[in-house]
Amino acid sequence: MISEELERRTHDLLLRAAQVYRGHPHADARLRHTLDRFTGPLRLAVAGAARTGKSTLVNALVGEDVAPVDQAGFVTYRDGADLRAWSHPEHGRPYEVPVARAPGGLRLDAPATRVVVQWPSRVLRRTELIDTGPSTPPGQVLPEADAVLLLTPRIGEADLDFLRAGRGLRGPSVAPVHALVVLTKADTHGDGLPDGLLEARRIARRRRREPLVGSLCQDVLAVSPLIGHAARTLRADEFRVIATIARLPRTESDPFLLSTDRFTAAGALPVVDARARLDLLQRFGLGGIRLALTLVRTGAGTAAALAEKLQEYSGLKDLQTSVAELFVARRAALKARSALIVLDHLLRTERLPPSGHLLAELELLVAGAHDFAELRLLSALRSGRVVLPADSALEAVRLLGGAGVSLGERLGLSTEATVDGIWAVAEDSAARWRREAALGERTPAQRRAAAVVLRSCEAMLAGDEPG
Repeated sequence: MISEELERRTHDLLLRAAQVYRGHPHADARLRHTLDRFTGPLRLAVAGAARTGKSTLVNALVGEDVAPVDQAGFVTYRDGADLRAWSHPEHGRPYEVPVARAPGGLRLDAPATRVVVQWPSRVLRRTELIDTGPSTPPGQVLPEADAVLLLTPRIGEADLDFLRAGRGLRGPSVAPVHALVVLTKADTHGDGLPDGLLEARRIARRRRREPLVGSLCQDVLAVSPLIGHAARTLRADEFRVIATIARLPRTESDPFLLSTDRFTAAGALPVVDARARLDLLQRFGLGGIRLALTLVRTGAGTAAALAEKLQEYSGLKDLQTSVAELFVARRAALKARSALIVLDHLLRTERLPPSGHLLAELELLVAGAHDFAELRLLSALRSGRVVLPADSALEAVRLLGGAGVSLGERLGLSTEATVDGIWAVAEDSAARWRREAALGERTPAQRRAAAVVLRSCEAMLAGDEPG
């Protein structure tokens, strides 16, 4: 498939550049590091200003309390057989540091501002997560990551500047296929009730359709990291407390849900002790408690059912789906993009006689990289910046790999499909999108979109033509 070709050609360029720059004081180590990263997991950075919920979202995505309790710096989380941690000082070699599980997170003795935590996790097998710490500038975040979740309560000029820094002025960085914007604090809309969280999603949809925002990121999503984390790690005792409050008549419980002071006041809700109420408030927030009570009263009668509904309303499920479809499934393309950005910079700044030829090859590779065109169109279709007729839009998303990048998933076929059957469906799809790209009544944007889908169909035909 297309990504395999991009991956192979990028790796070949890196190997040839490493030979050209062998022993070079600046480029040699950078290229060796890039080659090592190229074969590793996708690196997903969680970035944003202080107190935007970065560590809480990392915990929610992993489904466990992995973030250090007193974190102050740049922490990378990766999969491993057991819990371990290493400190990476600015100067000197990394060294292992003591680490232990504690209530609410990890406790580790790491004086350096950069730490690597190894944690046994299925989530981390294909994706390393990077918590960038408070207010880490883009220049330090972007070179470390293949993809970025930018967390912000609302999109401001500083957030746009961050996204612009990732886009660059030329070369492989111009395709904004690596970034998602996450509007946090979604639970503050409408006092955390379902309608309020739905309003947060409407705001996200409106922002993603703005041409400026859409030109700088793949999508905009509304998420409450706090509620999402509480849902992923919901305990049986917490569910019992919520269920106990939910069984009270609304006239008895609602007055204590108007503010945190009322909820934690002495004598409030006597069916639940003060310590349990305080723990619940810290884990869910008042909006999350209101939401959980509403969900239990309307049918979420078990801890599993409540956790499932909370994940849905928090926006965490939508985020997980977007990360899976736009980042994890496109790991090869995103890692190639990261490697090509490094190579593009070195070839332009550290010139040697063969570098001009390598740079010309790189530019040709990027110009013809259909993976990036697919990702840009998927983003435009998801956000509504490009609108196709309903049936065509569903088929386009599937053919572009929006429901999975394997051949069967793109063509909507079962695993039992024969080669002849695959070939016939791919031919029919290509013919249909060739007609779509030529329709005079379509807008220029729709015809360009159809041409991208047609190119995906042609790539499938080229790779799977029966002998």
